Amino acid sequence: MVEDGSYDFGNARFDLNKPADREILRFILSQALYGEATGVFCGKSLYSADSLEAARFYVRQAKQELAHLQLFADIFRALDMVPLPAHWVIKLLASHNNYYPLKVLMEHAIGEGMVLDIFKDILLQTLPDEDPRVPLIKKKLRVVCREEIEHVAWGEKETKRLLHEKPWLRTPYYGLIELQMAVLPKLVSAFEKRAGSHPVLAHLPGFLEHVRARVDRQGKELGIVPAARPGTAKRVYAMGYGVALFVRSQFARSKSTLEKTYIDELGLGLRRGLDQGHAGARTEPPGGSSQSVKNHSVNGRGSERAIGDRAST
Repeated sequence: MVEDGSYDFGNARFDLNKPADREILRFILSQALYGEATGVFCGKSLYSADSLEAARFYVRQAKQELAHLQLFADIFRALDMVPLPAHWVIKLLASHNNYYPLKVLMEHAIGEGMVLDIFKDILLQTLPDEDPRVPLIKKKLRVVCREEIEHVAWGEKETKRLLHEKPWLRTPYYGLIELQMAVLPKLVSAFEKRAGSHPVLAHLPGFLEHVRARVDRQGKELGIVPAARPGTAKRVYAMGYGVALFVRSQFARSKSTLEKTYIDELGLGLRRGLDQGHAGARTEPPGGSSQSVKNHSVNGRGSERAIGDRAST
């Protein structure tokens, strides 16, 4: 492990002049391209955003995901590659979820966290700097990584808030993380036969274990993964609960809320009215008339403090 917590691939590098290495990179980049394409779906979350903070985030993320899509298209052109169809595991992990509690955990916190592992650990470390095309490619990837970190942070922040408001989510959350870690090896099974002889692929078992350990730490920090690994029965129950919630979420419909909360979100709601009412009802100060106090309040200078309540999910 390197200083920033990334997996250390040592001196292992891909050779962009070898057809076999190009095919491996083509597969990896194709999964990334698909993920960025489906990441644009976050614009759908703008409709059901329950706060102005969430609305601002999804507007910003949609713009970033569109930019990422173009950056990866540029990388394919630079390497003279044509994308492959996405692997079924990527399609499963990248699917949009209309149920907000699952979206923020599975898509943002966990899903984009693993995307960051691939970009930051595999691509930035194993692309050969001596190839003249690579420095610009890495520059583009670093831009993507900085913005993915922001997306993960949002997912973690919202997951913690939702767990505080809905503690029952902890069990299905844990089950879904267990399931996600179980299907992860399927993504690299196609390379297992070549892993022993290839300098980068030889690291795959260690890299997968690194990702599992990082997600486990992340889950514990979020208050989802227990400090001690539960027994088989409890894990099976949690996974079953998680699957049931996921299946139920597929029938969830997006509901808009901002048209009901925008006044309070802007700090113009009931409390502001009450503050102004209290200001207008003040007694006449020494040396002043009641009419002057009334005019002062009507002119909007009696109280200038506005409090906005953040709408909860």
